[in-house]
Amino acid sequence: MNSGTLPGCSMGKELKISVRELSQATVVDLEGSINLENSAALRTALFKSVAATSRLAINMDQVRYIDSSGIATLLEALIKARDLRKDFLLFGLGASVHDVLKLTNLLGIFRIVDNEGDALASR
Repeated sequence: MNSGTLPGCSMGKELKISVRELSQATVVDLEGSINLENSAALRTALFKSVAATSRLAINMDQVRYIDSSGIATLLEALIKARDLRKDFLLFGLGASVHDVLKLTNLLGIFRIVDNEGDALASR
């Protein structure tokens, strides 16, 4: 298992991005807020990760806030994953992230599961 934080992806205390490569998937653990200041770094990390795996699972458990640029970044990564015929899942959505996805009518667009175990097991 390879894990670590991508260089340049810790934007102060705003967002920490860690990538773990497992046999079933690559898991991207996010911690903090996703906003205009750090969404470009998140986009870079997600695009790099999705190209190198068959399944990308995004752990949103520690994300407390996401703005429209963060939503756009997740949509771009989803489109990239679909173009590459890769699985793309979100898991561990907190209430605030869930509410934003609901308000933007995007809950049905993303594949969302409850936890990492479900993300690794689902097909």
